[in-house]
Amino acid sequence: MALLPLFIVLLSAVGHAFWNFFAKQSGNKLVFVWGLYSLSVVLFLPLYLWRGLGAELGAEAWACIVASAAVKAVYIILLSEALTAGDLSMAYPLSRVAPAVVPVWAILFLGERLSGLGAVGIAVVVAAVLVIHLEGLSAAHVRRLGSALLTRGTGFALLTALAVSIYSVIDKLAIARYADPVPFNYIHFAVGSAMLTPYVLWRCGGKAIAAVFRAEWLPIVFASLLDFGAYTLILYVMESSKVSYVVAARQMSQMVAILLGTLVLRERCGGIRLLAGVLILTGITLIGVAR
Repeated sequence: MALLPLFIVLLSAVGHAFWNFFAKQSGNKLVFVWGLYSLSVVLFLPLYLWRGLGAELGAEAWACIVASAAVKAVYIILLSEALTAGDLSMAYPLSRVAPAVVPVWAILFLGERLSGLGAVGIAVVVAAVLVIHLEGLSAAHVRRLGSALLTRGTGFALLTALAVSIYSVIDKLAIARYADPVPFNYIHFAVGSAMLTPYVLWRCGGKAIAAVFRAEWLPIVFASLLDFGAYTLILYVMESSKVSYVVAARQMSQMVAILLGTLVLRERCGGIRLLAGVLILTGITLIGVAR
């Protein structure tokens, strides 16, 4: 990968980790994440008018938009629960193991076969999921691993990764066959926000939403720019660089999130979680190369 695309991907990775860092500190994580997605529809309207207005979208493109938006709405709910129940340095890496799940969908629904290197990569990611739950490396800590896995935070983080893997496949299909990146990305953000709004109003209420926006408007604006902007940068780089390299480089966001969680938020088990982050990065890189 050339130096400029690599720099853009790493910048995107840092941006993605930081908006999750802001969400973790929010008093109401569901409102925060829904708010940043909804605000993206306003902030990036000029980009859509410039690059996406008038784009022809057929029935297949709209089917992908609705399906991706629905899954992304569920993803927002799951991510907010994961960040509420678990540490950033654990919830974020677990929620980003989706590239290890995508090959499974390809085998089940696309008839693809898993290579030996791809299988090793998935095994390394599974090992990382186990390692990140260790509080130490003693035999006693290993014996307590089973109970550590059965936590609310872990469950929601892994369900978040599952949702990411599903909408990633839908988005890839849409961009490859049916739609240009800018109109697809913008419209499915708008549709997803609209789908989720009734649930957020029912769950949180208008007063709570207004209170979060009054107290946290600046982090929400910043996170909105980081999220939509990071994804747009990734789409740009994918036009000129190998997808496997982009996917691998973007996993550096996990290391950034672990460092933010352990150094800034003072979360425990920093060394072990960094080790798990390295394993996830290694496993996903192997999966990318195997493709």
